[in-house]
Amino acid sequence: MSTPVVFQYQQALDEFRREGREPPLLKRMSELISLLDLTTTLGSTLSGSEILDAALLIVMGELQVSRGGLYVAEGEGCFRLRSARGIPAGQKELVAYAMPPETPGEIEPGTDFAAAGLSLVCPVRKAGRTIALLALGPRAEGQPFGREERGFLESLAACAATPIENGLIYEELRRVNRSLSVKVFQLHTLFDIGRELTASLDEDAIERLVVTTVMGHFLASRAALFRLRGDGTLELAQARGLRSEETLHALQEPGRAREALAAGPSGVADLPPGPLREMLQGARFALAVPIAAGERASGLLLVGERPGGRSYGEEEIDFAAALARQAQAALEGARLHRVRLEKERQDRELQIARQIQQSLFPRALPTVAGFELAALSRSCQEVGGDYYDFIPLEGGRLAIVIADVSGKGTPASIMMASVHASLQAMAGTAHPTRMLQRLNRFLYENTQTSRYVTLFYGELDPGRRSLEYVNAGHVPPYLLRADGCHERLRVGGPVIGLLEQVAPEAASVSFARGDLLAVVTDGVTEAMDPAGDEFGDAHVTPALAAGAADGAQAALASLVARVDAWTGAAGCTDDLTILTLRAT
Repeated sequence: MSTPVVFQYQQALDEFRREGREPPLLKRMSELISLLDLTTTLGSTLSGSEILDAALLIVMGELQVSRGGLYVAEGEGCFRLRSARGIPAGQKELVAYAMPPETPGEIEPGTDFAAAGLSLVCPVRKAGRTIALLALGPRAEGQPFGREERGFLESLAACAATPIENGLIYEELRRVNRSLSVKVFQLHTLFDIGRELTASLDEDAIERLVVTTVMGHFLASRAALFRLRGDGTLELAQARGLRSEETLHALQEPGRAREALAAGPSGVADLPPGPLREMLQGARFALAVPIAAGERASGLLLVGERPGGRSYGEEEIDFAAALARQAQAALEGARLHRVRLEKERQDRELQIARQIQQSLFPRALPTVAGFELAALSRSCQEVGGDYYDFIPLEGGRLAIVIADVSGKGTPASIMMASVHASLQAMAGTAHPTRMLQRLNRFLYENTQTSRYVTLFYGELDPGRRSLEYVNAGHVPPYLLRADGCHERLRVGGPVIGLLEQVAPEAASVSFARGDLLAVVTDGVTEAMDPAGDEFGDAHVTPALAAGAADGAQAALASLVARVDAWTGAAGCTDDLTILTLRAT
């Protein structure tokens, strides 16, 4: 049918209607014209909303109804209002219709359709399923929906089914494309911000970058980043847009902090009702995202409201969560870098301490007429606290020193250096008891309260074959006589550097040919086997006796071998130092 002919029929129909007449043939022609208009209109667009509006307007104009709505299927038995004319505001947009009719039918009272003032529903079906519902209100002047009107509706529904389905598919494709475009933009942003985050090893700079990025991406009014402290509370690290009075004290409570971190990435309005949600909403935050990787959390990111009060959708929450994961990785990298630098610093300190310690030991054993010497100091860790020395005195005498400084590492090395320098300066200048009193006073006034030294000091006179000694809280040395007897050198006083005043005592021993003196630290006597039992004094004397006949070095080696066999796989628990002296 050509367009001029359609126009002539339409003119004739309008004239009959003005005269109050509507011949059946012209009525059928009107319906055909409406269907043709509908088909032409629907075929000229792919927009789902335009298709629905066009279909609704055409049918309402043809049937002369004042209200109507097109409901599109959404889920099983649910339909959402997508196009409406004349329906009162506030009516439900999503209605349930468990069993939609297959042909146009009256709307039952009490339904959501009836509440909206609609009286007739017509299904729009495609491939055996209902894809939409066309609901209409009463006709003008109370005219009923007759068989002809219902037939027209069925024809219209059949013509509109395919375009409506295509329009909905097109609309869904547009939505997916928009979503993909947003995802691509977010990925580019995450990629760019990821490069910047990984390029920085400063935790403060990383946190500032995260806060600035999230505010710029969402155009948010404010943002804040909190660090998780060791006590389980959250400490404000970075903030933008907050007023000074908004201190967020609730997050300083471990319970509130755990609640915020356990909620996962979510809108603040979706949090369980309580003080936490009230506090965040009062501070105008709309999004809360834990900074975490897996189950390990290190902080919390809060994002303020968006322009116009728009809520954060699933895509925005996913983006914020991805940004938080990148921040967690960058912060963890910065933390590991800081730990590595700290370890390197400690290693340097230990190296310096070890160099200090090694410089204090004698480079070679002195030669003493009528005696042979042997010495060994072995650190259990990188730096030990044991020390021994031989100091030449006037008249061919020799000062013998062995000490154990409390503590380990650099502080112990520094204290050991002080003891070494003091003994080098004081040895032989006064009686051993008087000299140790001066050394005690110096250490007491110049070291920490908890620092002290156990020390054995003796002055060997080779001509008289005697040793005058003072034992300041040290392991009593072992004296093995050539005739098989043995004794311990216990005379002395308390440790050095712990008390302000000390009054040590001195004693003297003489040596006969073959007598052996062994001075050890507690790393020998307190060495433990895998079961936790100590080596003890009872094992020291037999170990020394096994090598004493072969000389000072043999006795030392025999004791070291017995200690190593005792500890076995357990290894050392303290520094081990041994000094042996044998009369020849």
